Amino acid sequence: MSQTRERALDAAITLLGTGGVHALTHGRVDAEAGLPRGSASNHFRTRDALVAAAVERLEELDRRDWAAMNLPREPTLDLFLDAVERFVEISVTTDRVRTVARYALSVEATHDPRIAEALARGAGLIQEWGARVLADLGAADPQAAMRTLMAYADGLMLRGLLRPGTAEPRERMAAVVRACLGRPGDGPERGRGDPAPLSP
Repeated sequence: MSQTRERALDAAITLLGTGGVHALTHGRVDAEAGLPRGSASNHFRTRDALVAAAVERLEELDRRDWAAMNLPREPTLDLFLDAVERFVEISVTTDRVRTVARYALSVEATHDPRIAEALARGAGLIQEWGARVLADLGAADPQAAMRTLMAYADGLMLRGLLRPGTAEPRERMAAVVRACLGRPGDGPERGRGDPAPLSP
């Protein structure tokens, strides 16, 4: 990807995450990216092409960040909870703009199958990793369990975006994971203190 194209798409994601889909225009992308006027339209002839490329850029960033995460090879309940907590916290703090952009595009995806497909590919990265971990932890139906946990995480992220600083107690997260594992009577692994609150 050329540097100009990458700058334009990162600017498009910033606009989506700060102003919603109506903020996304070729001219505003040029201004946000500090590019000469007409640069975005030169790379993306239509607004639909710009939106589609922004979704693909989100997927690319997701793959890059997911590959960089230090994910456990021998998972335990505690390590899995660590990963869930970290994912939710990063999504509503460091990557807040990207998360809001993804939600904005999710609305567009309800009537644009291309956007829906691209967003689904990004979500599939997390789905497959989580299902493998849950299988190792003993889940009877790892894929279904991970779909439930992803819906739960989506709720936590949306709440975190709307109410910054709101943290889900770790014991409540552990209870949800245990329920998905089919082990409602188990307790979380020992050795952890109280959960740290999410940063505003």
